[in-house]
Amino acid sequence: MFNISRMKLSVPYYPVKALIFFFFILSVTLADCKKNDNYPELYKYEIPDQLDDGWITESLSDAGIDEKVLSKLMDRLYATPEHNIHSILLIKKSKLVFEEYFSGEKFKLGKYTGESGFTRDDLHTLCSATKSFTSALLGIAIDKGLIKSVDEKVFNFFPENSDLIATTPGKGNLTIRHLLTMTSGLQWDDESTSYYDPANDMYKLFTSSDPMRFILSKQLINTPGTVFRYANCNTNLIGEIVHRATNRRLDIFCDSVLFSRLGISSYEWQKIKPEIIFTSGDLMLRPRDMAKFGQLFLNKGAWYGEQLISEAWCTESTSMHIDPNDFSTVYRWSDGYGFQWWQRDYTSGRKSYNSYFASGWGGQLIIVIPELETVIVFTGGNYYTGEKISCYTVVEDYIIPASTD
Repeated sequence: MFNISRMKLSVPYYPVKALIFFFFILSVTLADCKKNDNYPELYKYEIPDQLDDGWITESLSDAGIDEKVLSKLMDRLYATPEHNIHSILLIKKSKLVFEEYFSGEKFKLGKYTGESGFTRDDLHTLCSATKSFTSALLGIAIDKGLIKSVDEKVFNFFPENSDLIATTPGKGNLTIRHLLTMTSGLQWDDESTSYYDPANDMYKLFTSSDPMRFILSKQLINTPGTVFRYANCNTNLIGEIVHRATNRRLDIFCDSVLFSRLGISSYEWQKIKPEIIFTSGDLMLRPRDMAKFGQLFLNKGAWYGEQLISEAWCTESTSMHIDPNDFSTVYRWSDGYGFQWWQRDYTSGRKSYNSYFASGWGGQLIIVIPELETVIVFTGGNYYTGEKISCYTVVEDYIIPASTD
């Protein structure tokens, strides 16, 4: 887009010519803006396309959802081109009823790729929403008897690092449950500097010759199980535990027991090392496939009659195990934390609706509202910018009222 304030006029300054030139540049600028935003003047709802991808589609009206309310949402988004929401999908009673995509910059491993624009066929970076997938894979490994329980000791899976317990005995009490609930007590800092700063723990993780020992050797700053401290190191230990327990690299295990069963064929996991998958972030999926994961948990682990995850794990992992707000004010957008899933209560009218959700940096969300039999997917690009329109506001002010009023 042209930036008029930075342009140097190359024509002599005559009032009339300058005015004509100004309006010419302004018209080009506005036309370019309209082209880039690609928003129609008026929103017209269309039923999502029926594809051979496992989803049955239906109209909003047939699903009992007020189309006018969601049209108002779309009008608001069109009026706010910098909203940075990349997609919104709504599933009601197992049917895809709303699917919209927007322009935006593509992002991967902490930086922009230089590409832009999103459609339903594009993979989107999930950032930390990846953690909920890692938790699910752990649950499947437990269901299969490959891991005894969440109360197994972490160092049982890393016996080559048992010498670290001698110097810090408290580490011997560290369990998988502590990793799942972000209460490991391990010191970790990948937020105070850029991921590409050698001082950043994430940078060190990716460049370490022994990534798991690097994590396990971190200082124990709290007794395991006592303090909620959200940290990527916990989920990467979980991923490697699944790898070691199943004797299959996590992405291969995932494809075998989960993605292939859900009909998810297009995806990308990132790697820390050739045999170690990065499991705390940056899994890439298409939004329709993100929605399948949410629907799987809403179905208590079943997909088209096949039980992929036990109902017990789906219930336990999405239940609240700790309240992050007891430890910091930065988590006011949540009402609890489970096993790598967040909880939030929405209020519409005089009623409260409980939800659990996978959440990732930039506005990546898979929200499940069991009482409404609803799954909502957002992808977004608010990585380095503040939200113009909160996804939580979209749910509370538009989606729930449209479904209940």
